[in-house]
Amino acid sequence: MALERGLGALGLNVLMPLAPPAFDAACAPVTPDVRLDRLLPGARAALVVGSGGPAFFDHFARAAPEAHDSAPNPLDRFTARVVDAAVAAALAPLAVAHATYFPFAGSAPLIPFQRLGRAAGLGGPGPLGLQIHPVFGPWWAYRALVIVDGELPPAPAPGDGCAGCDAPCVAACPAGAVAVTGFGLSACHARRLSDEACRLSCAARIACVRGPEHRYSDGQLAFHMTASMPKRLPLA
Repeated sequence: MALERGLGALGLNVLMPLAPPAFDAACAPVTPDVRLDRLLPGARAALVVGSGGPAFFDHFARAAPEAHDSAPNPLDRFTARVVDAAVAAALAPLAVAHATYFPFAGSAPLIPFQRLGRAAGLGGPGPLGLQIHPVFGPWWAYRALVIVDGELPPAPAPGDGCAGCDAPCVAACPAGAVAVTGFGLSACHARRLSDEACRLSCAARIACVRGPEHRYSDGQLAFHMTASMPKRLPLA
C-alpha cells in the first residue's frame, strides 16, 4: 500500500486502521463531537499512526531544519510537515481525499489517541502510565491520525504489552511513581524537579522488558524528557 510505504520510509511503523463505527465509539465517551464523517466528509476509514523505535527521531535529528532552528516544538513541526507530505504523495495520485490530525498540545479538535489505540487492540495504560506496545515496549509514540474516503486493509490487533509481565518497572522507579494500581504523576514530577537523572532519563522505562532492542538513544530520551519537563508540581 502506497500510504504504508510512504509512512514507513520515515520510521512511522505503527499503523492501526479503524473503521468508522470503532472510531466513533472510541471517541463518544470523551469527545462526542469528534466523529469520522465530521473530520472528513465521506470518510470511510482512519489510520492511527505511530513511530516505534528510534528511526523516526533519527530522521528528525539528522536532517530536519526544525531540529536546528530556534522556534518552539521542533519535533511537532517536523512531524506535521513530513506526515502531510508523505500522505499527500501517497494518496493524491490515487484521488483519495484525506485529512490529517496530530496529538500535539493545543491541536484542535482534541483527538483521544489512547482510546483509538485501545479500539485498535492495544492494552490500556500500564504502570508507567503508557500503553506498552507488544513489539516496541515503551519505545514508541502516537504521531498522527490519517482519515481517508477509501477503504484500508484490516490489521491484526497489536495486543497488550503489559499482559503477563511481572512489572520490573515498579521497583525501578526511585520516586515510587510507578505502580500496578496506576501511575503517580505528582510523585514523578516532584522527583524530576529535584533529581537530574530523572530529568533526563527514566529508570522505570528502561527496566521495561518489552522491546529493549528498540530503546531510544540517551540523546533521544533526554530530548523527550526535557520537552515534557514540568515547570511546577500539578495541583493535587
